[in-house]
Amino acid sequence: MAHSKRNTSLPHFTSYERSLLRSAWGTKRSVIGRDSFLPFGACRLCLRPARAPVVACATAGDLFCRECAISDLLAQRQEIKRLERRREEARKRLVEEESRALEEVKGREVREFEDLSMGFQSNRSGHKVDSDSFLERGVEAGGKRKVEGEEDGGEGRRKVFKLDEEVVRRGAERERERLREELRVQKDAKSALPSFWVPSLTPSTDPDEIAANKPVKLTPICPASTETNKHGYSLKGLVDVHFTEEKGAGGELARVCPSCKKTFTNGLKAMLTKPCGHVICQPCVNKFMTPHAAPDPHASKEEQAQTAALHGRILCYVCETDVTPDVKGPSKKKKKDKEGIAPGLVEIRGF
Repeated sequence: MAHSKRNTSLPHFTSYERSLLRSAWGTKRSVIGRDSFLPFGACRLCLRPARAPVVACATAGDLFCRECAISDLLAQRQEIKRLERRREEARKRLVEEESRALEEVKGREVREFEDLSMGFQSNRSGHKVDSDSFLERGVEAGGKRKVEGEEDGGEGRRKVFKLDEEVVRRGAERERERLREELRVQKDAKSALPSFWVPSLTPSTDPDEIAANKPVKLTPICPASTETNKHGYSLKGLVDVHFTEEKGAGGELARVCPSCKKTFTNGLKAMLTKPCGHVICQPCVNKFMTPHAAPDPHASKEEQAQTAALHGRILCYVCETDVTPDVKGPSKKKKKDKEGIAPGLVEIRGF
């Protein structure tokens, strides 16, 4: 219940607004009325009566102007290309940044090893390196590898070491994984700083990483789709809509059903036949376009022979085009046939 003088969220008037209506404005009883809804056959993009109307998605029955649908398709195609370029550029920048960081880590380790081998530089942990640690790892003071001895204390002998491409590749891969793990640990340490409120130490998200991992839609999305029913559409899937128009009492053209001559409104269900594009009301579709499974027993043999091939088929009421939906399983069709408009009936959605 609204307690304010001016209603901003409810479809009905407040007591104050009703008093103003009774005293000065008229007899309107609600905020949302018949004038608040668009008429039947309005475009879902420009919200005007559709010019050269088309159904852009043959499964949902959303009506558009042909010009509006093509303009929206071109705009979405350009946006998809821009997002794909942005994602590729972000991935390239991430690869370059990772390779640069790996080179820096390699260079730092080489410098640390050279300093440690000369014995006057501390290691990464800040402690002096003991010579015994080198000996424990099998390294002599001169930098040469110790020769492994036998268990019985005999003279040392060298092991035969064979170097091939597979060993080199595995070693390089292990080295890269180790460096990546080190970089990952450093990045995690930066994001867990205790003084995160300091502007210079505030962790941030890499925009390149977000752009590289963000999924990009590969097909245009119908502008009339909802969050729960997202569906795409294409230029080849546009179905030209052919309304039957007649002049009304006021001299204006009205879109009517070709069978019963009722004017289409948002309260009357309108069915579109594909691919011919004629619009017929739902009661007439149920009455005149129901397929017959058995021949007419009252027809002659010649008529039965002529209509035998049409048993179980749905024909358009206006042009008698076969609009029977294909209910067979998946078959091996050509790409052109799959991209074409499948026959059938679809309800034109109103507002």
